[in-house]
Amino acid sequence: MTLANKTVVILGGSSGIGLATAKAARDEGAKVIITGRSRARLDAALKELGGEFGGASFDVADEVAMRAFFGELKSVDHIFISAATVTIGGGLGRDTEAMRPNLDTRFWGSVYAAKYGAPKMPPDGSITLCSGTSAWRPLPGSGIGSASCGAVEALGRSLAVDLAPIRVNTIAPGLIDTPLITDVMGANASAMMAQAAKHLPARRVGRGEDIAHAVIFLMTNGYTTGITLTVDGGRTLV
Repeated sequence: MTLANKTVVILGGSSGIGLATAKAARDEGAKVIITGRSRARLDAALKELGGEFGGASFDVADEVAMRAFFGELKSVDHIFISAATVTIGGGLGRDTEAMRPNLDTRFWGSVYAAKYGAPKMPPDGSITLCSGTSAWRPLPGSGIGSASCGAVEALGRSLAVDLAPIRVNTIAPGLIDTPLITDVMGANASAMMAQAAKHLPARRVGRGEDIAHAVIFLMTNGYTTGITLTVDGGRTLV
């Protein structure tokens, strides 16, 4: 399969993994549409992509906005939802409302993407969700975030059956050097990632391009559906 002249929607495509995937899809000849919460960051991403690409600013956890967004599209060939909210630490001691975005963005955003995106898709279309290796290797205090990753993977398998022949898969990144992770780690981000890299079989942390390459595979391999593809530099092995 090819992405040439296909419409590819990247939800959460204004930075990090999403932007890297948008660039990869662009390079494959796709018509790319990206979304992001921040209008300023979205505009910067569109400028970086170059060409005539579309964009919309809204929160994927907003069902009304998601329905309106897909309602304006004539058709969609492939969807990748990379939008996520990451928090580490605090565990169940954190305020409940502060924990909700982990599920609202990653899980419910995925539900809305499938609910309103699938009716716009041809039989050979695909939806790629995004979880994370914390579903199996949780960090201390990351229970809700880890649960959101596990929920997305279960959702992906179910949707692969419910939406067939549209293919639905999940990508599970390990530690990836993105602005989101840098914000979470704070001022010590570089040192923490360098230390983590020493313990990975790949001996480095991931880049957005590593995940983008895998997502393009899931979009273009017409016989792959219902899987979780782990791209983690070997984190789950050590």
